[in-house]
Amino acid sequence: MLKKILLGASIIHCCFYNIMAQSPGQHPVYTSEWGHLYRDQGNNKDLLGIFSTEAPIYLLDSTRTQYKVQVSNGDIGFINRQPLQKSMRGKKSAGEPAQYFYRGTQGYQCPHYYVQVSELRVRKAPTTESIPVRKAALNEMACIDYVPLYQDGWVYIGDHFHENPEYIQMKYLGTELTYEKVLKDYLAAKGKDKEKELAQVGRLREIAWIEDKNLKQALQYWKESNTGIENLKIDIDFELLLADQFAKKPGTQAYEKKLKALNMHFLWKGNSLFDGKITDTQMKQLNIQKVKEIPNMPECGWEPQYFYRSPNIIVAFEEYKGKVTGSIYKMSFTSGETVVLGNEHMDSNYDERNFVTRFGDLLSARWITSPHEYHIQNGDAGLLIFTFKDGRLFSYECMYYC
Repeated sequence: MLKKILLGASIIHCCFYNIMAQSPGQHPVYTSEWGHLYRDQGNNKDLLGIFSTEAPIYLLDSTRTQYKVQVSNGDIGFINRQPLQKSMRGKKSAGEPAQYFYRGTQGYQCPHYYVQVSELRVRKAPTTESIPVRKAALNEMACIDYVPLYQDGWVYIGDHFHENPEYIQMKYLGTELTYEKVLKDYLAAKGKDKEKELAQVGRLREIAWIEDKNLKQALQYWKESNTGIENLKIDIDFELLLADQFAKKPGTQAYEKKLKALNMHFLWKGNSLFDGKITDTQMKQLNIQKVKEIPNMPECGWEPQYFYRSPNIIVAFEEYKGKVTGSIYKMSFTSGETVVLGNEHMDSNYDERNFVTRFGDLLSARWITSPHEYHIQNGDAGLLIFTFKDGRLFSYECMYYC
């Protein structure tokens, strides 16, 4: 019992020391070999954890044979001396154990595992009392560089310099999931163990949405297993409607032809705004302000160098000798704004079910992570994004990606 108490105290001390010893943005050094983190100096039998090659560490002290370090999750202990690097070189050292640091089938990826549970809370600090910063999706890949070897240990999965820290417990990570594997687990539990059946069919629904594979089958199984059970979070009949509509998606050429025929444009304050045909006069009539930079611009960039904006609309554009070539970049539907697709005039009262029924064969969705957000492919590298809230159209955005 005394040993367990001392172990718990040591772990608490490590977490506390993390707050004191590691500042956001602080640059670590990197190990050149994988190895163990020992709890006590000179005691190589009491293992606290194991770190990968090129694991980031924060050097606290040193002896002739060891370094005292802090690893990414905040644990503090001792490692055997080795050359430490100021930068990462994308290498792994001989014998690095794949059971702790799987690097993919080709062996070149970051050491990683996959989230095994639904809606896993990701914490700001390595404790269950810490603030959740987001929810990890089932089967989300998490790169790690240190594995705690004690019960309920935490791993760090946030940004490299801890400016936006994220932690989850190691016990919720495992090997990559596939639809076939989850389906097998579900069928093994179906009709035998109701608790396991519901857990597995929940996973089956999620993995089907994530993989976009066998979606209708998974949703039908979910409906069967949840018959008579009220679930306010999931409208399974609406999801089945989505699955039916998404399955009708035409081939690439037919898709592009249909989208073009819809002649998408916007109506606002008596103006008809067409992509690429927005004029400087229209912008003045709309009384919106010219600004030089696009806020929160995607990393890939946005070709126009300027934009006009109001509280409800952003128009990205290029201007040459007074001529404006532009596009609606973002729009919220709160002051009479309307987007026109074919014969559909969609404003803040436009119904989500009508949208799915009318345009479902053009849509895709990341339903688990971003429910009620629909994507229409716009050429090879663009998306038109429509978001609904409480069953009504809320916002539009376009983006381009690399």
